[in-house]
Amino acid sequence: MTPLPKLSTLLALISPIAAIKNPVLPGWNPDPSILCLHDEYYLTTSSFEYFPGLPIYKSTDLASWTLHSHALTRPSQLALYGTPTGGEGKKKGTWAPTLSHINNTFYIASMTRWTYDPMARVWPRISWISSPDLENWSDPVWAEPWGIDPSLFQDPVSGDIYLNLMAPDSKETGIWGIYQCQVDLQTGKCIDEYRSLWNGTMPHNASARPEGPKMFMREEWYYLLIAEGGTDDLHRASIARSQSPRGPWMPNPDNPLLFNGAYGFDNLTVQSTGHATIFDDVNGDSYAVYIARRKVNGSSPLGRETFLSPVSWQNGWPVINGRRPVLLSESFGGVPDQSTPATWVDRFEGSALGNGWYQLRMPYTENFILGENGGLVFRPNVYSLSDRDVPAAVLRKQVSLNMTFSAELLPSMSELKRSETVGISVYLSEFQHQDVGVRGCGDGAGMCVYTQLLRNGTAEV
Repeated sequence: MTPLPKLSTLLALISPIAAIKNPVLPGWNPDPSILCLHDEYYLTTSSFEYFPGLPIYKSTDLASWTLHSHALTRPSQLALYGTPTGGEGKKKGTWAPTLSHINNTFYIASMTRWTYDPMARVWPRISWISSPDLENWSDPVWAEPWGIDPSLFQDPVSGDIYLNLMAPDSKETGIWGIYQCQVDLQTGKCIDEYRSLWNGTMPHNASARPEGPKMFMREEWYYLLIAEGGTDDLHRASIARSQSPRGPWMPNPDNPLLFNGAYGFDNLTVQSTGHATIFDDVNGDSYAVYIARRKVNGSSPLGRETFLSPVSWQNGWPVINGRRPVLLSESFGGVPDQSTPATWVDRFEGSALGNGWYQLRMPYTENFILGENGGLVFRPNVYSLSDRDVPAAVLRKQVSLNMTFSAELLPSMSELKRSETVGISVYLSEFQHQDVGVRGCGDGAGMCVYTQLLRNGTAEV
């Protein structure tokens, strides 16, 4: 008699795993948080100082992702007036979201910092928003604790809801660690003690950076997965477990779970692996989604991107990527599509700006309109890409290290004045961008083509 196939084999035949090649979300998609619901996956990433905020991606196979919606679409949710950009290494705006599903409602917990000023000591403030459908989101509920990297966890045993976060022990010492309290989702207030959880494996001093806590339960154990080492070359993922969501926590003897820097900071292209979330797919197989950056000649032009690796379990502990380094040359789940992506074109022919376009900060005036026969008509203001305000500009993420882009300039109704410009830009921050465009000539006659490189406030024209 031929033996019956195992259930896992049948599931694999019914729902084959698509070929997955990293990064699964290329081009500035940091701090991923994922949620598996029925046969679909939803993933949100940081947006910092860009609007609309907190993109939500959707997939049915973990390999192909589409931009589904954005969570922050109104000024009442996200006030970023005058917020500096994060291109200079200091995080501003809204970042590190955690997506969760509690009592048939979706939640995203995140934090906002409006500026980085050690003298003014403007600290990040934590909040969460809720939605019945991942498209219509509430105004924020502001949490009583303050810090960064918040996550909401509902204990599947008791039903209690906990807020886990990274916060300092006090304003005086500024030693950061992982903290927790049971929380009221409606008011944001702690309803029990505010407790220290687990501060990772690295020396716990003023330079320690235990962050990004993600809590989940598997069998009889609660797991606390955190990031350590900052977000540069030392970035890694470590884990501990407990029989209570309050601890005490026992570290994994094989920490760190994920650390490509262990193989040399310049030996591998993939670096700064961490800020991970472990989840199960529809077949019950485990994966980790996390950030990493492609380090090319000492820099990472695309920023931090979203990566995915398989997870196995040994002696009650997760093992990411078989304890092997994460390599760009490797894929899993099948043979990935090697074809060249199709050319992307937007002629602005719809009634609204297409998904994937962003503005800087929170727009409070109408900075553009869509033409009746296609095209984008800007409504200029006094601000440029070098100002900490909302210029008349739309931006898209760069998703490839090798790409070309262009824009067609439609006929103008009148000549530009000396202070008026229109064109395209490669933009990092108000201090770093390279522009190509048209403006009024210096002698006041006609229009001139110009290029400009702005580097740390110094312009080369």
